[in-house]
Amino acid sequence: MAFMHQILVRCPRCEQCADIIVHEEVRLSCLACGYVRMYSDQGIRVERGAYDPFFRLPLYLQTNCCGHILWAYNQEHLAYMRQYVEADIRTSDGANRSMESRLPKWMKQKHNRDDVLRAIMLLELAYEKG
Repeated sequence: MAFMHQILVRCPRCEQCADIIVHEEVRLSCLACGYVRMYSDQGIRVERGAYDPFFRLPLYLQTNCCGHILWAYNQEHLAYMRQYVEADIRTSDGANRSMESRLPKWMKQKHNRDDVLRAIMLLELAYEKG
């Protein structure tokens, strides 16, 4: 579960950027309004998509891109995607074990490269504005 140590989501109270910190416990907190919630359920719902797997809140870092939703858990996840999309030579083991194999096909297609990089840049700016 790479990149899931911190997950940026929309606060359910004020819609600003809140974070979920995953350590020994899972804690949702929003610096904008002071909202705090602990995750008490056992287990997570590992579904791909623009929601966190604990509270099912919309991810803060998401935008439309190439007819799909490009999303990231945090700025580290965004940086990883940027590095992969910018790379001239991409390697993959072909199995579903690598991070690259889990990126959607549309994101890896050469003709979408500029649009994907533009969307990543928009999300990076959104994070910086916080």
